Amino acid sequence: MTRPALRFAMLLAAPIAAWQPSIAQAAEEDVQLWHIVNFAHDLDDDTRLTVDASQRWREAARGGDQQTLRFQIEQAVAKGVRIGGGAMVLDAGGVTELRPHQQVTFVLGRFEARTRLEQRFIEGADQTELRLRQRLQINLPLGKDWRGNLAGEWLGLLRSRNAEEGASTEQWRAQVGLAYKINARVELGANYWLLAFPNRDQPRRISHVPQTTLSYRF
Repeated sequence: MTRPALRFAMLLAAPIAAWQPSIAQAAEEDVQLWHIVNFAHDLDDDTRLTVDASQRWREAARGGDQQTLRFQIEQAVAKGVRIGGGAMVLDAGGVTELRPHQQVTFVLGRFEARTRLEQRFIEGADQTELRLRQRLQINLPLGKDWRGNLAGEWLGLLRSRNAEEGASTEQWRAQVGLAYKINARVELGANYWLLAFPNRDQPRRISHVPQTTLSYRF
């Protein structure tokens, strides 16, 4: 591991090392573990197809373990601009959700800004939920075969699944990650996510999420 990558790994490890078992026992905090497998294929010079699947281990109080499957197609329409869309199927505790989305991504140097609109068809919900996601990410080259990233994201409900609820902020996300390219096709990664859920007049809920990733390009 190069020296810059080692420094970034220490930054990534710091919040993980700070976890204590008592954190998960607090009513407003929990610890989850996510693993994602990602496959990407260039359909042509400007168009990419991505398919990913994930297993998310969560406490029963957070809805139980969750499995996801998603596909997405993105196309470059100008320098530094990509548009795309796709859909995800999620299952947690026997409750199924279908989640189509549309997005636009702007890239300027190491910075990447993404706006995504999701339609959430949730089993048993009063109505289709509309969620807007705004993410800003910086990608950091860390020497040969290593890269890091820092990101923040706001998730807001334009229309809640519950008919009696109005628009609101659903959650905030912060992420720090490290990835290593094994070869031209395979990459391994590790991330730490901090998820904060506002809860109106109650204490906000916090989720700590270590995540592992396996990416393959064919």
